[in-house]
Amino acid sequence: MKALVVSDNHGDRQILSQIVNEWQGQVDLMIHCGDSEIDSTDSLMKNFVGVAGNNDWHLGYPGDQVIEKAGQHFFITHGHHYRVNFTMTPLMLKGASTGADVICYGHTHQLGAMVDHGMLVINPGSISLPRGPYRDIGGTFAVIDADPHAFVVDFYDRQMHRVPDLHVEFSR
Repeated sequence: MKALVVSDNHGDRQILSQIVNEWQGQVDLMIHCGDSEIDSTDSLMKNFVGVAGNNDWHLGYPGDQVIEKAGQHFFITHGHHYRVNFTMTPLMLKGASTGADVICYGHTHQLGAMVDHGMLVINPGSISLPRGPYRDIGGTFAVIDADPHAFVVDFYDRQMHRVPDLHVEFSR
């Protein structure tokens, strides 16, 4: 099962439209980890399972979502309520309490992927305002290929090109 994860476009509607046009039909699930700054009733956002970021007040998104797709359990959040700028502990505890196989979050604008206690924890970075050591890529999103034996994660730039140096595989 393949899932695309994006976050923190901060009103950049065009890049989300490009992602949907390029990836629709190639992935089983599209996730938005918040700070879209686009109303949840917008037809574009209907393509994503989305959550509210700290800039998405009154736009109609839930704070967190727990979903199951093709046997994979996803915990989706923006991350600001779990203090992800300072520690991963509250996020990990919440993900574990939901039975998550995959924890998706944003907020920090810094990409990352790791497996801890059997859960894939992924931040796709910000597609529009990246920070951290990979900011020069100019914005990223992630595609997860999950099966019972492995998580395969690839990060893509705004031109929809895979960033080969960021490819990672985790055994389950």
